[in-house]
Amino acid sequence: MCKLILFQLLILIFSQQGEARVYLDEVVVTATRTERAIKELPTTAEVITREEIEASNVNSCTDILSTLPGVFVWKTGAFGRADVYIRGIGQRGRRIMVLVDGRPVKMGLFGCTVTHSLPLNNVERIELIRGPLSVLYGSDALGGVINIITRKARKGFEADITLSYGSYDTKKLRLRHGGSFRRFSYYLTGDLRLSDGHLPNSSYNGKDLTAKVGYEISENLDAQFLFKLFDGRKEEPFEGNPWNDYERGAFDLTLSGRWRGWKGFAKIYRNFGEHEFSDGWHSKDFTNGAILHASGEPIEGDTLTAGVEFRQQGGERLSKPGGEWDKSELALFFHNEYSPVEKLTLTLGTRLNVDEVSGSELCPELGLVLRPRDGTILRGAINKGFRSPQINELYMFPPSNEELEPEVVWNYEAGFSQRIVKGVYLNLTGYLMKGSNLIQLEKNPNPPPKFKFQNAGKFTFKGFEGSLIAQVRGVFARLSYSYLDPGERTQGRPGDKVDLYLRYRWGKLLLSLVGQYVADYFAADNRKKPIDSFLVLNSFLSYEILPGLRISFAVDNILDEQYEIFVGLPGVAKGLCRMPGRSFTAGVTYTFTTGTMR
Repeated sequence: MCKLILFQLLILIFSQQGEARVYLDEVVVTATRTERAIKELPTTAEVITREEIEASNVNSCTDILSTLPGVFVWKTGAFGRADVYIRGIGQRGRRIMVLVDGRPVKMGLFGCTVTHSLPLNNVERIELIRGPLSVLYGSDALGGVINIITRKARKGFEADITLSYGSYDTKKLRLRHGGSFRRFSYYLTGDLRLSDGHLPNSSYNGKDLTAKVGYEISENLDAQFLFKLFDGRKEEPFEGNPWNDYERGAFDLTLSGRWRGWKGFAKIYRNFGEHEFSDGWHSKDFTNGAILHASGEPIEGDTLTAGVEFRQQGGERLSKPGGEWDKSELALFFHNEYSPVEKLTLTLGTRLNVDEVSGSELCPELGLVLRPRDGTILRGAINKGFRSPQINELYMFPPSNEELEPEVVWNYEAGFSQRIVKGVYLNLTGYLMKGSNLIQLEKNPNPPPKFKFQNAGKFTFKGFEGSLIAQVRGVFARLSYSYLDPGERTQGRPGDKVDLYLRYRWGKLLLSLVGQYVADYFAADNRKKPIDSFLVLNSFLSYEILPGLRISFAVDNILDEQYEIFVGLPGVAKGLCRMPGRSFTAGVTYTFTTGTMR
């Protein structure tokens, strides 16, 4: 069956006419904090483009990543948390760095990411780095980095409204408006999503507002301000009818400049929120930060990036017993790319991170990219990731331990990319990750309490990722396979995952088909409690029936597969959750533009 699908896919691709977009020349900023083509990176990078977002029916920035190689998502349905695991590492975003335009979106007390507070209403593209990148992004970037890059208006004005209705009484409303004239630009969005959910006690109500304002102070100096508010309540389909209510907000101000061949930015930011759970938990939290960054070429063939970063996390427990905590960390980092010859790039970087509680951590990175001939790339990397102990582990509960040290992951990977024919590319990556000092509950040798957080965990993860990517005018296709050997830590980590993504645009028609097959899947460690393998297919179609007026129709889980996903949520016991059966969504979008828009 898979061979037949692949054969038909290749026929469709090569039957098209036109020039292929060069996949290896796709530019990303997350991997080095500067603009670099994928072919220049020793790390493994992927991009979810605006086109892929427009051809999707998913509800959050993290859920749309699920079909990328090496990525798996824990969730209880189409709405609510969608917690990403990259190469088996995640822990509700505590071991993954999630950014919005380079701003960390951490929750101040637990260090996690509230993933459903990140809908796709203002997103231009999403960049994913697989593997540790703490050298540039500090604590939490153990498994990888997700950078959500928001949209901004170009010249002229634009506005659009989207309404949709679907199975389980699901209603969506999205409003967007942006403009750009002279030196000033702005982009505003509002998003409302309501659903009864596919199971009893699984309803969702989420509201999101964003604003992005830019001003060109001079030819070489720009300012940008971003503001966000989110309020979401989700019921979870577990015993006791648990629910959670998250209010999240953020703002940041960035000054970007250019001077004599150097580029840099200064960013200050604040994340804040209030959380209330059905078990009685109630808290407020914040994360304040500042980043100063510069990059340039001190000598020909050498690109130097350096910076300093400050971060303060804190919050208070409003439920009894109360409490208030905070902690700070400061870091210096540099990242150097040197090309002694045209076909070779060497990378060296390091970060010195000083946490006021857990002390200092030195984080190095080594990388190599070799391009022996046009269309062929060999790459390798050795890098270290770390995660500083969070406030909940240090202070908040009886098992807390102020003597905790940072968690550490060492990553070794090698990759190969090859252009097979024009517009068709093969990517292969193998990796080995060794984790140590993992913070986990252990028996306390000096009780009470009976259990205490200790740096007692370790792991060895081995894996392989391969993908075949084809791009020809009107068609984008990606077929990938991910293999993960997590040793004894098999709980919720599939060993085998096959993903198919196909998008086709022809005139006013846009069509996508997404498939995922998961096997070698368990609900407990040591390969115990096997979970049935599953195959899920989703489709999306939209058509512009009049200028500016587009209708859409989506069918998720076309085969009506009865399958379950293992999940663990805050305040809710871990376990299996049945996913939605076949579901339908119909929508309409009206777009109005004036001037020249991108």
